[in-house]
Amino acid sequence: MTKSFYTLKKEFLLITRDVHAVAVLFVMPAVFIMIMSLAMRDLFDLHQSVSIDVLAVNRDAGKKSEAFLKALEGLSAFRFHRLAKEATAERAREAMSSQNVKFALIVNENFSSSVEKEDKGNKGKKPLELLVDPSVNVQTQMVLRSALDGKLARLKGDAFIDRIGEFLEAAGIDRKTLEVSEESQVEVRYVYKGERSVKVPSAVQQSVPAWLVFSMFFIVIPLSNTFISERGQGTLMRLQSMNVSRLALITGKMVPYLLINAIQVILMIGIGVSVVPFFGGTALTLGDSLFGLILIAFSVSFCAIALALLIASIAGTSEQATTIGGVLNIIFGALGGIMVPTFVMPGFMQDLSILSPMSWGLEGFLDIFLRSGGASDVLPESLSLFIFGGVMLMLTMIRLRRAKEV
Repeated sequence: MTKSFYTLKKEFLLITRDVHAVAVLFVMPAVFIMIMSLAMRDLFDLHQSVSIDVLAVNRDAGKKSEAFLKALEGLSAFRFHRLAKEATAERAREAMSSQNVKFALIVNENFSSSVEKEDKGNKGKKPLELLVDPSVNVQTQMVLRSALDGKLARLKGDAFIDRIGEFLEAAGIDRKTLEVSEESQVEVRYVYKGERSVKVPSAVQQSVPAWLVFSMFFIVIPLSNTFISERGQGTLMRLQSMNVSRLALITGKMVPYLLINAIQVILMIGIGVSVVPFFGGTALTLGDSLFGLILIAFSVSFCAIALALLIASIAGTSEQATTIGGVLNIIFGALGGIMVPTFVMPGFMQDLSILSPMSWGLEGFLDIFLRSGGASDVLPESLSLFIFGGVMLMLTMIRLRRAKEV
């Protein structure tokens, strides 16, 4: 017991001498959580809308084009800015560049006649032309195109009803029953674990788990600094001469960093709950299972520290350990859905994501925060993390035994 106590005391003293490396573990995720939660707030908030600026040129002289543009201006997701009627496509492109606008809509001269089915001279020319900046992703383009197609379809439907109005009256049909409702007929429900209360997902519920998992794996920086420093100074050999086992030394290394990761979890959750709302974001909801949260947090921490120990035992210098750990963490983060959500990845990338331990940790946290899951729901991810961590510890022990450093 005395040996264990002094081993732990030694580790905490070493940690206090490397304050800058430890500070990175708290500053980095806090900054990422704040930036990403506020930047993506409108994408997840049903009560807020992302306003996409769109330049509009109306070359049509008919009434239908004005009705069409007025209908578009009623959409909360877009802000339409009119250009002069005589503006050319080149002028529209220049305006996009100068005003940093990603879209320009050109209503062609045949718009009204196309809606009224009188477009006889321009069979090959479409009534609408959309100029798109190459940097815009396909999903955003589809949002705007769907809105344009929807409004155009409604306008054509109303024009058709107007043309057959006399026949409808003769047949005793109320034209209002044929008009398309502006209200969406799709009801959206979010899927949660079990029969739990419904909560609307927010950006902070996506950002906190992602960047918390990412930062926990960066424990390799302070851990490798202390480990390699002790190895260079001969501290580990002296401890061996005092009959301190490898297992005791590894345990002594893990316990302080488990505590640091626990503090990380508490602080980052606190930022999501209290700080993000202060700056206008949505508050983080903690789910319904405290035990489930503790289980997945401990699992991620154990896995991250075990991996860091293996990297520290292999690397010759702190710089090597930091480089190897940093590159590996970035690869795991990219594959695991930290930087890009897995659901937008191609199929083969989604299959590869299961190879990243960060993916397991992220899914576990999302089960708690976003899907209102319990301990049983995060058990598969937790077991995977413990197994991965156990393998990393075994490899660390083998490495130390062969190097005869402990």
